[in-house]
Amino acid sequence: MDKLGVGIVGCGAVAEEYVKAFGQDERCEVRALVSRNRANAERYRDLYSLNCAIHTDASAMLRARDTNIVVVCTPHNQHAKYVVAAAEAGKHVIIEKPVALTLQDVRRQQEAIKKTGVKTLVGFVLHWNPLLMTIDRLITEGAFGHIFMVEVDYMHRIWLTTGQKWYASRKRSGTAILTGGCHAIDAMRWFARSEAEQVCAYQVQTENPIEYPGTISVNVRFENGTIGRSTTTFDARMPYRFNIGIYGTEGTLRNNELFAPKLFPGQTDFSKIPCILPDSADVAHHPFEGEVSHFLDCIIEDRRPFPDLDDAAHTQAVCFAADLSAESGRAVTISELHSVL
Repeated sequence: MDKLGVGIVGCGAVAEEYVKAFGQDERCEVRALVSRNRANAERYRDLYSLNCAIHTDASAMLRARDTNIVVVCTPHNQHAKYVVAAAEAGKHVIIEKPVALTLQDVRRQQEAIKKTGVKTLVGFVLHWNPLLMTIDRLITEGAFGHIFMVEVDYMHRIWLTTGQKWYASRKRSGTAILTGGCHAIDAMRWFARSEAEQVCAYQVQTENPIEYPGTISVNVRFENGTIGRSTTTFDARMPYRFNIGIYGTEGTLRNNELFAPKLFPGQTDFSKIPCILPDSADVAHHPFEGEVSHFLDCIIEDRRPFPDLDDAAHTQAVCFAADLSAESGRAVTISELHSVL
């Protein structure tokens, strides 16, 4: 089998993890790096001894026949134009989160993908974290019984720890929930096993060097009756935390502590799940190899990737509804969101 060729647009910290992950899979190779700053692309080429083209514009890479997959790692406000261009060029696409900063740009990408039929994967990389994979399996096996509440938090003082200053820009990065909290919203949807129906959110503006409120608290009512809660904060002085709570009639999970007498008869207290946790803001800690391997499997075996663009659009809708609710001071239904935005 010929190797699948990969082109990466945007050469920041996340792009490096994709370079490393694709380099670990013999079914593919990185054949092009695209960056407005040529030196950024050349740095990764030289560091990882890549035999690849370097471009300051994506057009040549998109025309190349030996490029089958495009990874979009640009600032968030640039995602839509590169995803649409990649789809129109017949390339499969990995889209870093968030998909876009507006509902209109999400729809533009969906329309382009629908016309061409290429496969997509959205970079909610924690789907391949061992703890989240374990939680997914426990839910599928019924360990919690009827799940009536799900909590997931994204807490990260990102503006003190990142060298990428564009994260502070409302225009380029979005809001707190779009910049980082969408990871938590995605996991909450995944574990609720349902789509959101109504969202109510509040935000707090503190003194910080970012151009948007750094804290938002979100409550969600899902179609299946489950309720969800998620807090994103960039303001709290604390280490990174990705808190998870699953509450069911037969069992409960708090992060990596599980109480499930249905599985462990006679259990009297929480027990710890010994596995790798989503407890670091360092992108090198995240399981990009699992994400990349899944996408390659889906391309080669002609299967639908998860989460793809259509699934991630539901996560984006919750994020947009949360921001609209926080700004307007009222609850927002998902159906109303689609008619307003």
